[in-house]
Amino acid sequence: MIRINTPNGIPVDVPETDAEDVSPKFAPDQLDAARDYYEAEGYVVFRGLVDTAACDRIRALWEAEVKPFDGPMYRQATAKAERHVKNGQGWIMNPILNLQSVDPTHFPGFRSFAVEKILTDHQLVTVARHFLGDAPKIVQSMYFEGNSATWEHQDSYYLDSEKVGSMMAAWIAVEDISATAGRFFICPRSHRIDLGEQDIYTNIADNHDVYIGKVVDVIRQRAMEIRAPRLIKGDVLIWNAWTIHGSLASHDAEAARSSITCHMIAAHDRFLQLQTRHLDLPTDAVGGAQVFRPKDQASAANRAILWAESSFPGPFYWLKRQAVKAAIRAKGR
Repeated sequence: MIRINTPNGIPVDVPETDAEDVSPKFAPDQLDAARDYYEAEGYVVFRGLVDTAACDRIRALWEAEVKPFDGPMYRQATAKAERHVKNGQGWIMNPILNLQSVDPTHFPGFRSFAVEKILTDHQLVTVARHFLGDAPKIVQSMYFEGNSATWEHQDSYYLDSEKVGSMMAAWIAVEDISATAGRFFICPRSHRIDLGEQDIYTNIADNHDVYIGKVVDVIRQRAMEIRAPRLIKGDVLIWNAWTIHGSLASHDAEAARSSITCHMIAAHDRFLQLQTRHLDLPTDAVGGAQVFRPKDQASAANRAILWAESSFPGPFYWLKRQAVKAAIRAKGR
């Protein structure tokens, strides 16, 4: 067991072995028991849910197609169009956003394999259907290699189902994740805490730091437990939209944390964006799931928007912030 702090300085005891890990691991066929645990704790871990050969293949496609690319792509931490930022090991440190939407001209194998063999993996879709009571609608995904840490938060602040708090998410380990590589962490039972909606004082456009501070204060004031489960290649951690979570900073120059996350809502529910907009999403049917492709780079119009974002970032993102604030004011917050 080693101790590492969260991005805001809260200590976490990180298990190095399964014997040290208090999070149980469920087999893919233990659906009812896993759902009971998920509903009680706000998260659950499946052992070997995704085929390890598929994990190896998506990493090989990442190396062959994504890493050599030198143009802008949308990023997880900022949602902005940026070029790769690499560390001394050559790992990409700014994770990419929405694998299902990357340009099929530049990333043909990566895009199709990610959607068909990872995001809509048969066992993952089976679990999601069992938990959601409906076919899953995939609304967002991300790929992590190097890790620069993710702050403590609830996903519902950014995205959710119209049935607030019902969205689920999955973190898929596509390699063994070392204790020092920047583990995913969660606060058990924090899905029972309603932190309220964005308002003019906590909105993402101007006051995102205020919101994060609010989450951190709740963790400290309630002396909440934090867990960073040990995941090996093919394992999947599933959590609820209200479960407080994040990722630890890497403390090992030799260990990456190659992993994929995706967020899913029930197929018949509308999508809630930034707690302000209810959206009916256009989707593709793939492997028993519905897949939404935000800013799909297969579209010439969306490629033009990406060019504008990366060429004129200052004016573009200023306008975007004004739109977010206007939407919040329109709801009277």
